[in-house]
Amino acid sequence: MNLYISAENALLFAAACAVGGLVYRCTKNQQSTARSAASGDLLAALGAAAFALALLAFLFGVGDGSSTGAEPPCLNEPATSSNPPSRG
Repeated sequence: MNLYISAENALLFAAACAVGGLVYRCTKNQQSTARSAASGDLLAALGAAAFALALLAFLFGVGDGSSTGAEPPCLNEPATSSNPPSRG
C-alpha cells in the first residue's frame, strides 16, 4: 500500500520536527553529572512540534492534495436542443 504525501505537507512536517528537536536541545540540563547524561524535556519538545505543525497547517491551508474545484461536465449526457425538430 502506497501513501502519497505532497511535498508541501512533507516540508511542514520536517519544519515541525526541526522545531521539536530545537526545543529538546534547548531544554537539556546544562549541569549534568558525569554519570548521568543530560536529557531534554521530551514532552515540551513534542508539544512544541505538534503546535508548530498545527500552526503551519493552518497558515498554509494543508489539505489532502485533491482539487476542490467544480466537477467537469459529464461527457455521457445526451445533447439537447432548445429548437423543436422540424416536420417534414
